[in-house]
Amino acid sequence: MNTQLWKTAVETEEIGDGHYVRVIEDGVVSIKEFRSQAEASSFASKENARLGISSPLRK
Repeated sequence: MNTQLWKTAVETEEIGDGHYVRVIEDGVVSIKEFRSQAEASSFASKENARLGISSPLRK
């Protein structure tokens, strides 16, 4: 995968009753809302793996 590291991230945030995951992929931002922190964390983990962020080779 040829992504620009400084333009790729996965971030979680809680606002009010909503749990949000912000995925920044090559500078393009998408935001998804979840009803629980567990769902948001699970999705964020999967996105980290998909983007190779959690990969030891990425560090």
